[in-house]
Amino acid sequence: MRHRLLAAFFLLAVAAVAMATDAPLTVGQLVERQQAGHAPLLLDVRHADEYRDGHIAGALNIPVEQLGSRAGALGVPRDREIVVYCVSGRRAGRAQQALQALGYTRARLLEGSLQAWRQAGLPLAREGAVAPDHSH
Repeated sequence: MRHRLLAAFFLLAVAAVAMATDAPLTVGQLVERQQAGHAPLLLDVRHADEYRDGHIAGALNIPVEQLGSRAGALGVPRDREIVVYCVSGRRAGRAQQALQALGYTRARLLEGSLQAWRQAGLPLAREGAVAPDHSH
């Protein structure tokens, strides 16, 4: 009985750590890390026209619907931290689940997504890295 209790406690502890690492990154935390030169891979999962209208500087664009077929365009190890955003967070949540299903272990959401970025009065870029679409 004691052994089972310890095993259950261990599993709960592992789950708590996993959930903590998946905690959303705040806009403030992202800006601090960008300024310190330690920015995670930023993934914008909106459509290409939305991305061109304005995105967070340095973000890679792969629409959520194409993530499964274009995940190789991320070009990073599966244990690299990836912070995902869209407009409100809905598509980013779907993208986070897709990334986890593809084996990316450190996919996190940007808390509040682009709405929070804009509310903080932070600038948007109009050029940048649209990941190549090799699905055709």
